[in-house]
Amino acid sequence: MQNEQIAKLLIQLSVFGIVVALWMAAVVVWMLRRSRAHQKLERRLQFAQQGAVEDERVIRLWHDGKAVDTFVPDTDSMGPFERLERLRQDAGWVTPMPRVLAMLALFVVLAAGLTWVVSGRILPIISVCAVIVMAFRAYLLACVAKRTALFEKQLVEALDLGGRSLRAGHPLNGAFKLIASEVAPPVSVIFGDIIEQEALGVSLQRALINASQKSRSADMKIFATSVSIQLRTGGNLADMIDRVAWVVRERMRLNRRARVLTAEAQLSKWVLLALPIGMFVLLNLINPEYMQPFYTTFMGKVLLIVAVVMLCIGAWIMNRMANLKY
Repeated sequence: MQNEQIAKLLIQLSVFGIVVALWMAAVVVWMLRRSRAHQKLERRLQFAQQGAVEDERVIRLWHDGKAVDTFVPDTDSMGPFERLERLRQDAGWVTPMPRVLAMLALFVVLAAGLTWVVSGRILPIISVCAVIVMAFRAYLLACVAKRTALFEKQLVEALDLGGRSLRAGHPLNGAFKLIASEVAPPVSVIFGDIIEQEALGVSLQRALINASQKSRSADMKIFATSVSIQLRTGGNLADMIDRVAWVVRERMRLNRRARVLTAEAQLSKWVLLALPIGMFVLLNLINPEYMQPFYTTFMGKVLLIVAVVMLCIGAWIMNRMANLKY
């Protein structure tokens, strides 16, 4: 009898492994196809990577009968601690990230100790710690999204102000100074950094690229790229800034429309994720003896681990499906 149970368990684990392997193979094929499409698009746009710095790309243009090279911002590689520090800055938190992580670790330890005193089991402790970490991550990302939305809203006003300043006869750095003094944070902080870097001897083009790399906003990267190209090739900066402001407004309108279209998918995601968790907690409260095999038997523990893994995979897939990039 015991051999039959072991055989059934091995068959079930084999089936689960085959399903996971097929899913991972499908994901790898999809990522390879997407990477090839991205490389093909870069070749069509003629991005020249030779001789470029790691954190920038070079675009070769033709202007007044000669080739002109200009560099535009690109995503630089950062370590995990640098990414956390960047997230803290994007969220607008004043407390340094090491102190925030130390406070989070202390809170997790206290919650784990309290859970051990109440339940005396390892699984509830792991669940409580995971919930606390996920809640912290969700709050951090919510702060980042809120500050990014405020930045993009202020950027349109800043670009309009900069365009009027250029038409009034001010130079480009004068327009940036006006934006830094008249617009509220966080836009004023970005343009203030640009002015400070220029005062320290950094070129305006390089200062723009550095500022765009520090910002999470794609609109700021569009603005920095447009100004970088315009400074090298020449043209009417005021008209260019007005066109960029129009593009930013259209992107904001498209973003609102995308949020409306994906709202049903987001709601379905949260409902599908909350239903099994809610049922599991409810059954534990109503009939603890019925749920006891999940904690005492090997098969029950395996099923719990499989359920958590499948929930994480489902959440990742639904996030990818509802995440529109434009």
